[in-house]
Amino acid sequence: MNPTDVVRTILTAAPGALFVSSLGTPTSALRAASDDGPHLYMGGSMGSALAAALGVADKQPSREVIAILGDGEALMGASSLWSMAGISPPNLLAVVLVDGHYTITGGQQLGVPDIFGDVAAALGMATATARTHEQLADCVDSLERPGLLEVRYDERSWPGPSPFVDPPVVRWRFEQAANAS
Repeated sequence: MNPTDVVRTILTAAPGALFVSSLGTPTSALRAASDDGPHLYMGGSMGSALAAALGVADKQPSREVIAILGDGEALMGASSLWSMAGISPPNLLAVVLVDGHYTITGGQQLGVPDIFGDVAAALGMATATARTHEQLADCVDSLERPGLLEVRYDERSWPGPSPFVDPPVVRWRFEQAANAS
């Protein structure tokens, strides 16, 4: 599995969801897999994607919200896991793409254990790990919310840099998608 194929599987498994992606690999993969769909791309703000997804889940309680995070992003914004557990939004799934590296900055190793599911479970959230497209689709469909899904992949192909993201355009497109029935 590679990041773009992982995100394509998630999009297929949750076609009506609102997506928030962290900078780097998750945003590049989401843009590639969705033909630059109307998603909330958190470019340039490492560590804030899950916090933003919490806000979206709160404001759109009737919509499923999926945060797609890189493992570096999940480390930078780890405190948001405590907020997610405490607020307990019944419509939020955090998906962490785990390859153990800061891919967009040269492939440096994370340097810490990548135990995101263990942390989420200790906080009382539902967790699962997927290593195949079938497991991934099943978990996106059935994992209790709020939940954290680790997706462990071994094909470390970076989807490439995202084209320039114009924040006002991204916001407008995302708001239009969020308010659609």
